[in-house]
Amino acid sequence: MALFKLEKKAPRGPAGKWDVVVSEEMCKACAFCLQVCPVDVFGWRTVSNRLGWFPIYVAKEGNCIGCMLCYQICPDFCIDVSPKAASAGERN
Repeated sequence: MALFKLEKKAPRGPAGKWDVVVSEEMCKACAFCLQVCPVDVFGWRTVSNRLGWFPIYVAKEGNCIGCMLCYQICPDFCIDVSPKAASAGERN
């Protein structure tokens, strides 16, 4: 089974229940996260960061299914994925 796939699947299951944060100032634009993400969460910035790279950013956080593949593959520890905090009126 190939780790990097060009085709992306529609999000399902726990999609939209995750906060995804990319530290764009640390990102070296390797695009491992972009390639490994099965549901198309990430995109490219068009402006460089202070390192001179065009970093990855969270383009479609609502697509995230919490698989943590991006978190695990990032060589520079730039990505954090965590469950969204439940609002006061929301129950699990």
